[in-house]
Parts: sequence; structure tokens; C-alpha cells
Amino acid sequence: MNFEQLKELIDHIDRSSLYEFEMENDDISLKLSKRKTYGAGGVVQTQDQVEPNNQAEPARKFSPSSEEETAAQSAPQEIAPDEDLHELKAPIVGTGYLSSSPDAPPFVSEGDAVSKGQTICIIEAMKVMNEIKSDVDGTISQIMIEDGQPVEFNQSLIKIKPN
Repeated sequence: MNFEQLKELIDHIDRSSLYEFEMENDDISLKLSKRKTYGAGGVVQTQDQVEPNNQAEPARKFSPSSEEETAAQSAPQEIAPDEDLHELKAPIVGTGYLSSSPDAPPFVSEGDAVSKGQTICIIEAMKVMNEIKSDVDGTISQIMIEDGQPVEFNQSLIKIKPN
């Protein structure tokens, strides 16, 4: 597969309703997925993400699951802005983790009390695990990322209701 064919495939997937696409042949293994993000008013938006797939898994997903279809078809409810909540944002680009290891419990859960300086999550960047600590005392209101999800600079990670 040459560069132009790859670019054409990415453009085609981008315009389609697919959320995830995996392809594997003799010389390439490719995984394309659209990450869900929530914009103004809680409207689901998608952001393209291209990841190399180094595993030899034959699994292929060509359409969204029925759960994703139902969520996309239902009209989102208007969400009032949380003016009294403090948003903890990502200081770097990387992969967000909610626990110290896959077997460990999460650092925090929604409803947990947190204190300033307490580790909330980890962002892995360039094989370095960076602890993200709370900068306020309060209660976890909402966890905005999923474990193992790529995070962007300044992306909201967690909402905290300050004490």
C-alpha cells in the first residue's frame, strides 16, 4: 500500500460513520479509530486518531456497536456549565492512566474526597510516567478520561468540586 492509497483510505474512513477500522496484510497492520469527545452542550463529536497496530490480531470492526449507535442516535440533553467545578487539565500530551498498574485500583473514583497534592492519575509520555496531582482540596465530580486513553495538552482530565 503506497502513501496515496493510505491517505485515500484515511479520508474515506473519516467521511464514513465508522468509529473503528482495522486492516492487516503482508506488509502493513493498520488501526484507525475516531475518538469520542464532548463539545458544547454535551454534543458527541469525533476526533480522528491513527494508531499503528503491532499485534497480529485478525479482529476487524467495520461498524459501530449497537450501544454506540444508540448513543449517537439519541438526542443529547443540554448540560449546564459547571461554573463551580475546578477542571484538572493535562499538562502534557500522552496516554492517561487512572491507576498505577492494570491490576491496581484507580487512584480516585467519582465522589471521592481529594486533597491538594494527592495523585489523581498518570500520563505516560515518552515512556516516562508523570503523576498528575490535585491542585485543590475537594470532591471528584467527574472523571473525563478513560484508562489508557490518549490525552492532549490542556485536555480536561477530572472535574473537582472545591471545598
